[in-house]
Amino acid sequence: MKKFLFKIIVLTNSLFIAHYSFSQTPEIEWQNTIGGSSDDMVLSVIQTDDGGYFLGGYSTSGISGNKTQIGYGYEDYWVIKLNNIGNIEWQKTIGGSGHDVLNSVIETADSGYLLAGYSSSGISGDKTETGAGFEDYWVIKLNSIGEIEWQNTIGGNSYDYLFSVTQTTDEGYLLGGYSGSGISGDKTEACQGFADYWVIKLNSSGVIEWQNTIGGSGNDILLLGVIQVADGGYLLGGSSSSGISGDKTEACVGYDDYWVVKLNSAGTIEWQNTIGGNNSENLYSITQSDDGTFLLGGLSFSGISGDKTEASIGLSDFWIIKLNGAGTIEWQNVIGGIYYDYLHSVINTSDDGFILGGNSNSGISGDKTESCIGEQDYWVIKIDDTGSIEWQNTIGGNNYDLMQSVIETTDGGYLLGGFSSSGISADKTANSQGGFDYWVIKLENCTEELCNSLDDNCNGFIDDGVIETISNAAGGATTFCQGSSVLLSATYSGTSVQWKRNGINIAGATTSTYSVIKTGNYSAVTTSPCGNATSSTITVTVNKNPNANITAGGATTFCAGGSVTLSEAPVGGSTYQWYKGASAIAGATSTNYIATTAGNYKCRVTKTASGCFKNSNTIIVTVPCKEGEELIKEENNNFTIFPNPNTGTFNLVYNVPTGAISPLEGGPRGVMTMLEIFNSLGQQIYSQQINSPDGNINETISINNLSSGIYFVRIGNGNVYSQQKLIIE
Repeated sequence: MKKFLFKIIVLTNSLFIAHYSFSQTPEIEWQNTIGGSSDDMVLSVIQTDDGGYFLGGYSTSGISGNKTQIGYGYEDYWVIKLNNIGNIEWQKTIGGSGHDVLNSVIETADSGYLLAGYSSSGISGDKTETGAGFEDYWVIKLNSIGEIEWQNTIGGNSYDYLFSVTQTTDEGYLLGGYSGSGISGDKTEACQGFADYWVIKLNSSGVIEWQNTIGGSGNDILLLGVIQVADGGYLLGGSSSSGISGDKTEACVGYDDYWVVKLNSAGTIEWQNTIGGNNSENLYSITQSDDGTFLLGGLSFSGISGDKTEASIGLSDFWIIKLNGAGTIEWQNVIGGIYYDYLHSVINTSDDGFILGGNSNSGISGDKTESCIGEQDYWVIKIDDTGSIEWQNTIGGNNYDLMQSVIETTDGGYLLGGFSSSGISADKTANSQGGFDYWVIKLENCTEELCNSLDDNCNGFIDDGVIETISNAAGGATTFCQGSSVLLSATYSGTSVQWKRNGINIAGATTSTYSVIKTGNYSAVTTSPCGNATSSTITVTVNKNPNANITAGGATTFCAGGSVTLSEAPVGGSTYQWYKGASAIAGATSTNYIATTAGNYKCRVTKTASGCFKNSNTIIVTVPCKEGEELIKEENNNFTIFPNPNTGTFNLVYNVPTGAISPLEGGPRGVMTMLEIFNSLGQQIYSQQINSPDGNINETISINNLSSGIYFVRIGNGNVYSQQKLIIE
């Protein structure tokens, strides 16, 4: 049992609660138990742009129950797309022959998905790369229907565990986890202690742009939270047992402490804070509010000591901490019952409060107002922006129910995601299919019901602050190609406006217009005693530009008469146009183009249905031999060179032909002679200008040693050239 409880703690995130502010608790709208005959554990849930949901975790089940695909190894990534009422639309099992554990999923800017976890598999199943160590980061990019677009295995020679990911403003990704590897494989920095934070910045194609190993002499692990913040930098949140050493600038307070590290956009540390009491604290979740402050959520075993200002309530409690933008504590709250309470997830809500999700086996005690149902129950708590509890709900069946992730939904409700071994009992309406199953629960939005319970003055106030219309300010369609935008305009009465995307506040969008660049359902709200009065929603659709990437099927440097075939990977439903520089090449409209002349080449790929296009990368073709000029290959003895120049120097004796004398610039009559050396392919490998007043040259020429082969030395002025063959042995 102790081992199992430790595993729960590792997966948990914690949040904060302060004093009670009584409000109505939302009821369960729907739930779904999803699994196979063995253990299936969901660790991350998100809402998608189409209003549905995406679940990510891992599975040990084969084809059974809801599972429609075989397993590849001990555990496999298992992702499930649900519609807006919780029914399965599609699912995908992804793995190799070893252990593959998926910890975090996000929806990407192109309406696909990024999966982040770790793997011990070699090339097998879906895995296309060998591992570097015992466990490696494994990142997979899916398109909108679950097909793998690319993947990357990243690691060193030991254990590397990836727990969190966020998409960055440049449409790349930041990965956060921890590593015990030294310099090896993809790892470019030595380990500073037993294990360190390891953050990696990828571009949009999954290629590493930079990385940073951050730690002290002890254990710096469980980097479970990475977010990009408003200034373009990043905030990292995890746990540390290190004292002052390596990158760590503060002493350890207890056995393990919260360790928060702020990076700039290039991955350099700007500030850090070690926060803890005299026992152990583990930080699992971080979020940034619209005002630039941060909320930390984790669990604590400490009493009043160190940074901890409240006594422990039970054996472990939720511990939430509010930091200002510089990392200084503004307030904190300990929330719990008499036994074990584990916090897994904390997020901002549209009313500027927070929702906390975890699990508990405490009965009515401390902050807990409901009895324990089974061995462990989901425990969800809503707090306001000061940390005061607005409502809470204990949800479970007769066995273990462990919540890992909570989100606010676009309709103002909440989705809870975790795993359960309970059968039909209490809140659980479906039996376990085998071991643990995914268990997702949708809580209703009670805002409308609460509003209707107020007196008639409420309705009068809403009329005074209503959003009347939302439209495209310029008129016309709200569907456009990626890279463009549409300006939305809200007509409203009242003194304030707040724009939302998919029901979530857009930071700083508080004017009557908002420029949209991403697909979503956009609305604007005003405030009243009843909450937010929302207008009708306008849908903006951004059609994705097609992929465009050209490759060269050979050398891009050749002599006149040569060529190279440039190729664009076919993109379904698209047309192609090749360009040389800024000019379209007439008739070059297939996926291949044969380049025979020097220039900068690219291909424009255009989606036929939408008209959206993307220009490929540029490939530079060079033809160093002068185009249109054939190199004379016969031997001419108008000059002599000696000895064999393989020593690095040789003497050149040359008399300029009669009539080739011309004035030197700014001086007397003489000769400006050009010496050129070509290899057997006609590529120029050396050139030098030699000035001679009387047209006679006798000089020692120094060049780099030439390898064995046939060369041609050409010398001349204007259109008068002489050439001689050299054979280097």
